[in-house]
Amino acid sequence: MTAALALLLAIVIWASNSIMVKVVLREITPLTLTWLRFLLAALFYVPFALATWKSAPGYSRREWVLLVGAGIGLVPVFSLTLYWALTYTSVANTALVRMTEPAWVLLLGAAFLGERATGRQMAGLALALVGTAALVLLGRQPSVSGDHHMLGMAFMVANSLAWVGYILCAKDLLRRHRVTLVTVHAALAGSAVLFLVTGPTQAAMVAREAMAMSPFAWVLVIGMALVVTIGSNQLFSYGLQRTTAGAAAAYSYLTPVLAAVLAWLVLGEPITTVVVVCGLMIALGVYLLNQA
Repeated sequence: MTAALALLLAIVIWASNSIMVKVVLREITPLTLTWLRFLLAALFYVPFALATWKSAPGYSRREWVLLVGAGIGLVPVFSLTLYWALTYTSVANTALVRMTEPAWVLLLGAAFLGERATGRQMAGLALALVGTAALVLLGRQPSVSGDHHMLGMAFMVANSLAWVGYILCAKDLLRRHRVTLVTVHAALAGSAVLFLVTGPTQAAMVAREAMAMSPFAWVLVIGMALVVTIGSNQLFSYGLQRTTAGAAAAYSYLTPVLAAVLAWLVLGEPITTVVVVCGLMIALGVYLLNQA
């Protein structure tokens, strides 16, 4: 498999993830979907973690705090905010807000890590944030109420911040630990927090909803757990190892385009002029951020 094909397959999987989520959320709540997705992923993560635990370097007390923080950002916060966002707004809107994550990394990196931005980065930041603000104010779909649109976009901004928080925690851990181990351990730590916090009051509801799911919904959930959570990351890592970081990052610009087209074809969500214009502004802003 070539690097280009691996990267393209990863992007197609990521773009289709929101479509699958939208369909599954017709039958179950965001919490149940999060539970099922990470319970299934844990069937692969737990054996891997046990097999590699002795050979992997141990975590210091500070690193354990970072690992748990990364896990909370990755599993309960990231997943639930994404699913709640997709409940209230369109696939295209959520995909475009996800594109602004480099802008949030720049902001939080400057605020907490003392990182300095170049003039081009500041211009890209301003353009991406203006495009996002316009999308929030003007990007409501005709079939969605104004209150629901604003709530969905708020959840999506929180989703991006959760992902950035995960990146900042993981960045420190990756100085001493392999990326695969950090990803697996963070996912397991976040899953443990999710189950311990919500289990006592919500486990029965999760079980009832899971028992009532249709076979098609189960196929989609299993696909999200295995293909999206595990498979797409492996494909992207395979491509990244065989090409430059800049070339790999360029493929991410295809994600909102493919997501919007798939949502139009499968869900009937319209691609409006506002979405196109705001998307171009955000894409240009993120391009300037990445070029700097």
